[in-house]
Amino acid sequence: MATSILNRKAVKEHILKVCEQRRKGWECTRVSKQAIDEIEAFIRYKINASIHRHPSVGKTFMHFN
Repeated sequence: MATSILNRKAVKEHILKVCEQRRKGWECTRVSKQAIDEIEAFIRYKINASIHRHPSVGKTFMHFN
């Protein structure tokens, strides 16, 4: 796999924080490498799809739905 485009530590901390806030009664203390890899693959896919759909006008990349 190419170099990571994520701050993996920040993603892990965010997942654990959201689990603590939204899943009361469930003590999640670890995040698997596979989970972070899948999140990164999804983000890469979304970026590539956005670039593919982007109009060939201007010099600024903007996200379009």
